[in-house]
Amino acid sequence: MKYLFKSFLADDIESYLDLRQSLGNERATFARRLHSFDAFCIEQYPDSKILTKEIAESWCTLRNDEKSTTLLHRITVLRGFAKYLCRIEKPSYVLPASYSCRRQPFVPYLYGISELKKFFYGADNLPPHPLSPLREYITPVLFRILYCCGLRPQEVRWLKQQHVNLNEGTLFIEASKQNKDRVVAMSSELTDLCRKYDNIMQIKLPERKYFFQNPNGSSYTATWIQNQFFRCWRTAGVSFGANHRPRVYDWRHNYATNVITKWMKENRDVSVLLPYLSIYMGHASLEYTAYYIHLVPEHLRSSDITDWNCNLEVPDYED
Repeated sequence: MKYLFKSFLADDIESYLDLRQSLGNERATFARRLHSFDAFCIEQYPDSKILTKEIAESWCTLRNDEKSTTLLHRITVLRGFAKYLCRIEKPSYVLPASYSCRRQPFVPYLYGISELKKFFYGADNLPPHPLSPLREYITPVLFRILYCCGLRPQEVRWLKQQHVNLNEGTLFIEASKQNKDRVVAMSSELTDLCRKYDNIMQIKLPERKYFFQNPNGSSYTATWIQNQFFRCWRTAGVSFGANHRPRVYDWRHNYATNVITKWMKENRDVSVLLPYLSIYMGHASLEYTAYYIHLVPEHLRSSDITDWNCNLEVPDYED
């Protein structure tokens, strides 16, 4: 979607979005919130010439029925934009870092082995659907790649056919976060499953561009992946409360936590191995990978956790 900006900050917002995009960020992530801020400035401060403290604090006030995490996103985007304005020598008020202290600690959903078996039972038993053709083949493989390789959801959606090496069992992740490329290795079992899937798709969708391709020729949307995610749970007869339920991105959190947990159980030196995990997952800094260490004690306390193995039973596809 193309956003149009019309406030006194319109040109600067466009320049800021160009900068974020050049750094490897999704333009829409920032454009949507800055478009709302642009509309707010037009309505509430039509005569303003600079970003003042009054404008910033008025915008960053918790609204009725708004979650604190949503407010945090708005604060984060506005602080980044205000810092940019200051760097290009346009005096602007930058919200202090203390505004971010309102954030509630995020706790990813960590699966037990029984939940994983139920989920993949649901994925393997999704019925065909005329509005989502081939999902019965795509869903079991797509979610196993997320679980076994710890990819970001967009990385698996944008995975191109030419970047899946089924001879070597590797995935080439092109220009992901921070515009970085990396190669991700798969287990032999997962590679075999991908071969069976690819044999089917070569017949169903010959000359496809994406490994998981929408029938219209494009990659699947994040919404489609999320919808299939919850359909798998429903097919397995599993429901969750509104306050704490899993997300698609939690596969990545589970991957990192499972790997570190396994190392600890094997009495291996996590500090030595952590840089390898960081590179494998495509983290910009080792600090992002080290974040998962604090989740391990909770992971170990769960009686439903066994020794992690990504090679769950796979669907018996006909080649």
